[in-house]
Amino acid sequence: MEKKKGGFLRWPWNVVVYIALVAALRLFAIPIILILVAIQRKNNPHGVEEGYCLSRTRRRISWVLWGLLWLVLAAGLFAVCYMGFQQDRTYWETSDYVTLAVSGAGGALLLLLGIYMGCTGARDTFFPGKSALANSIRGQLPYPDEAPPVEELFAMVDKDLEANGRWFDSMGIGQEWVLGELASRIDRIRGIFVVDETRTRHSGGRTTTSRVLQLVLVDDRWQKHITDFKKPQELRAAADCLALRVPEARRGTNSQWSAFWSMDESEREDFERDFRQKQNLRASEAAQREILSEGPQDMILKRRSGEVTSRVSAALVEDTLKRCLSGEESGFELTPTRPVESGGRVFRSLDCLVRQEAAEQVLLLLELAPSEGESLALARTTDARGAEEVLKGWLRREVPDLTGWDLRRVYDAPQASAPQSRRRSQAKLSLLYASGAAENHTTFTEEDVQMAAEGIVDGTYQLVDLTHASGYLWIRVTAGDKLDGRCTVEATRPEGEELGFYITKMPPREAAAWLTGYPHGEFQPGGRDWKRVKKPN
Repeated sequence: MEKKKGGFLRWPWNVVVYIALVAALRLFAIPIILILVAIQRKNNPHGVEEGYCLSRTRRRISWVLWGLLWLVLAAGLFAVCYMGFQQDRTYWETSDYVTLAVSGAGGALLLLLGIYMGCTGARDTFFPGKSALANSIRGQLPYPDEAPPVEELFAMVDKDLEANGRWFDSMGIGQEWVLGELASRIDRIRGIFVVDETRTRHSGGRTTTSRVLQLVLVDDRWQKHITDFKKPQELRAAADCLALRVPEARRGTNSQWSAFWSMDESEREDFERDFRQKQNLRASEAAQREILSEGPQDMILKRRSGEVTSRVSAALVEDTLKRCLSGEESGFELTPTRPVESGGRVFRSLDCLVRQEAAEQVLLLLELAPSEGESLALARTTDARGAEEVLKGWLRREVPDLTGWDLRRVYDAPQASAPQSRRRSQAKLSLLYASGAAENHTTFTEEDVQMAAEGIVDGTYQLVDLTHASGYLWIRVTAGDKLDGRCTVEATRPEGEELGFYITKMPPREAAAWLTGYPHGEFQPGGRDWKRVKKPN
């Protein structure tokens, strides 16, 4: 990581100085201000003082200055036109009319250019949330319409670049993001093209040449991001660095990016399919190498969906944890083939749970081997980094430091087989969010049930379904609607060898009390407000 420099005319003092110079020197202040902007960039090249992304948008203040300059020149050309129209044109020659037309057309072009650069620069400088850079980050998130505030958007890129960034001219490349003129997520890059061309222009009998150095990135939305470079070696180094991050991406030079970008829909689908196959093959080979390097494994990973794998590696666990933190999964379980003993205790599994309402917090449950029919676990809530350290240690059959872990009762399916005269039961907590998202948990604590009850009261959950292993009890609470705010509560009551099913309606707080107290025998359905029904679906 780069060492931070002291900075030069940091925001907003640079704008204060620029305004003071304009007030004192008028038009003559513009060259001085542009020199100060260049010095500022030299002393703080990548924006480490105020954040890479915010500094990138603040630099558009130079566009405001150039916009003012073009507007002043446009006003001068319009003044020439005005003076020409005021003169007597009796003895004008053709060249005079040409000069007048060129002045008018040039003034119009400079006016449009000045308005565009001034408005765009002012927007990016003073309203970074509406800048093109912020929109480029927002558009690459899974749900752009639900994107966080601009401060959090910029922080995602800044943190990645601060921890992992490599700089090539003005482009920064991290593990997840690329910051050029706009921002690109590395996992969405599909094409990497180096443009190194010499372009020739003929004007007024003169021939001028210029060298164009650009890196063109095409993402999975088939949008292109173009970044200009000053040095060819930096351009090629940036392309090589990105190719190591995304080896499956198409590489090319000069105009090849245009042919790739303009492929039709069927060609894009074929390329994306081939890209995914190569990516999956590379991930599989990497997992195999990691498993071989770590030696034999005796761990089983079980997802909440029921999927089980015994080919467990640190990379697989890390990827699964990231999926949980991003909301794609709710948790998973790591169970060794042989229980782990430490400090006179025997541990049978480690559960990792991530709740949607606290996505940055991870609940770890280190389950003890059951004794006397009761399942207990040591629980700890931590952040993603702490969870990752515990999980990596558990893969090596290492029990973490248990200081600060709480002892809790775990509701889980009984290990012994149930009597034939009774039904088998599986402990389960199902949650249906008001948004329509659903979660199913077969391992949970009393705290989870309490939070589910609170979610019924505050409207987080539309439905909570609890099957309790002890006593084969079942209760379901469904939130009310606009016409009837009462909750519908369904519950069972043991009646000999069978279970009776009952239903009633009650206020949300009373329903929450039933949800937490019913499994402990504090409430029994069947009163006068309850109606006996057939077994529900």
